[in-house]
Amino acid sequence: MAAPVRDPDVASPDGFDRSSAATKLVYGSGATPFGIKDTAFNYFLLIYYNQVLGLDPFLAGLALAIAVVLDAISDVAVGYVSDHWRSRWGRRHPFMYAATVPVALSFYLLWNPPSAVVGGEGALFSYLLVMAILVRSFLTLFEVPNSAMGPELTKDYDDRTRLMAFRYVFGWLGGLSMAVLTYMVLLPSDGAGQLGARGYQLLGMVGSGSMLVMMLFSALGTHRHVPDFYQPTAGADPHLRSVLGEVAEMFRNRSFVSVFVSALLFGAAAGLGQAMSIYVATFFWSLESAEIGLIPMLGLVAVPISFVMAPRLAERWGKKEATMRFFLFAIAFLPIAFIAKLAGVFPDRDSVLYLPVLMSNYLIETTAIISMQIVFASMNADVVEDRSAETSGRRDEGLIFAARNFSKKAVSGLGVLLAGAILWVAGFPDQAEPGDVAPGAVTALIAIYLPVLLALYLASWRALRTYDIDRAKHMSNLRQQAV
Repeated sequence: MAAPVRDPDVASPDGFDRSSAATKLVYGSGATPFGIKDTAFNYFLLIYYNQVLGLDPFLAGLALAIAVVLDAISDVAVGYVSDHWRSRWGRRHPFMYAATVPVALSFYLLWNPPSAVVGGEGALFSYLLVMAILVRSFLTLFEVPNSAMGPELTKDYDDRTRLMAFRYVFGWLGGLSMAVLTYMVLLPSDGAGQLGARGYQLLGMVGSGSMLVMMLFSALGTHRHVPDFYQPTAGADPHLRSVLGEVAEMFRNRSFVSVFVSALLFGAAAGLGQAMSIYVATFFWSLESAEIGLIPMLGLVAVPISFVMAPRLAERWGKKEATMRFFLFAIAFLPIAFIAKLAGVFPDRDSVLYLPVLMSNYLIETTAIISMQIVFASMNADVVEDRSAETSGRRDEGLIFAARNFSKKAVSGLGVLLAGAILWVAGFPDQAEPGDVAPGAVTALIAIYLPVLLALYLASWRALRTYDIDRAKHMSNLRQQAV
């Protein structure tokens, strides 16, 4: 087994070297492409293909759901293969380099469909399905190996939370920056706002270029650690039976099952919430595209707050307790603004308090969610040594991180499908103008959407209660393996 990565200026008091600031930077930057893709898919893709290009909302949701499920399966395959890959570039980097250009090209094409497919529902559905699958699958080829490097970059219990904080900072800032740019610059560029095609086409161009640059930056920046990473033994069996066997073994680990189920339910909730967000902002909160762009700008404030707060509170409370506290607060806070507006006690739309109150609500909720996700990712990383202690030293980072991604993706597609179904049940019209939608249809939309969202989040929170790795157990796992 390879020695820990050495950064001599950052020795841990527990005896395990911590990652340097430079290592945190290049590792964290690898989350940027995923953040851009998530923002584009979850906030803009459904409304673009439905309201702008005219695809039926259920068919649009179905195409995105199928793409997510297939992508989730590819996560597990890429995770397993990269765990067992042997090369002079290590287990992870060959996949990251191979993914860069295909990711950028397929992302661009997704937002710029040829005129031949626009206007024909069957052709447009097929194009969306194929391109969404390609974008997701190529990005998986980068994201799973890239994220799986984390547990090898630092084994220190608290430093892992700081390392994951960098990753979530880049992921959220990448996504939020793209959201702000799209709402405030790209969508207004042709005067049609969120209902015009030109802004979404520009999103494809800017997003693909940004993803390419950040993938290369992270892959090249972490390449120096390749000699220090674990090398698998030769002759690993690549057959399907081996993959299924290792996956089955993971489900015997109590903490892995906890984070897997929690991520499964969180993915469904997040997929639903993000797919519905632009509908809620446009038709419930009556916001223009520039105003919608102001709200995620507050995420640029929430991210640094979470970056500082989450590791410190995780060190004080422990990772499990910190995650559950952040999460429960976010769940309790989420419906307050909706209830206030429906009850008639929220500031009026023409009030000077309307946007500040709405923005404050978003800032508080987003800070809690980001903080929860940072510590949750660190909890997932600690499962690696817990599993390794059970398997005589075998390291399954790729499979463990892929399984978590699988759980989120497999049902985030369900969330998008739920969004399409909710729009259909509420009788929400296609290609609607905000002032033309009956108030009853908007109220029905929220009355269905909000309870479903809260139920999924609560179930995700409840699943974390069975996680049982704390600082003492993590240290015991490391000593047992004589890392």
